[in-house]
Amino acid sequence: MEETVRIRPCHTVVLKRHPLTLEQTRALIPQMPFNHHLGLKVTRMYKDGLTLECELRPEMANGHGTLHGGVTATLIDAAVGMGIIARAGGRLAGTVDLHVNFIRPGVDGSFRCRSRILKAGKTLAFGEAVVRDRQGHVVATGAATYIYLDESLARWT
Repeated sequence: MEETVRIRPCHTVVLKRHPLTLEQTRALIPQMPFNHHLGLKVTRMYKDGLTLECELRPEMANGHGTLHGGVTATLIDAAVGMGIIARAGGRLAGTVDLHVNFIRPGVDGSFRCRSRILKAGKTLAFGEAVVRDRQGHVVATGAATYIYLDESLARWT
């Protein structure tokens, strides 16, 4: 028999927390196995978001040898999500919606993704992100909506 996992939104209590520091945000990556596997690195924090970077490895390429669309989408999802989590002081949040616009193939070996958190409410948060290659060309843009989750589901402190 399959066990059902209930994910409850945390909207009844808004916790007042200080935003995470760069070091605290970087420490989240090893606790996110897929992001860690991709080698994502938080390189800069802003009041309204952050920048993630990654290097293209052979297993991250598609059949054409360019950055796989799933990795591109993950960069956007992770940059917005980690920006929201950092801004909320480590509150757990999960993706509700993700939209990605693929602009051009990612042929360069190094990519960075800058997120901007546009709205953080009691239950939902929304942000956008841009993925660029080493030359600064836009590879993709995207937006994501997150829901704050019950604190008992958090694996980090």
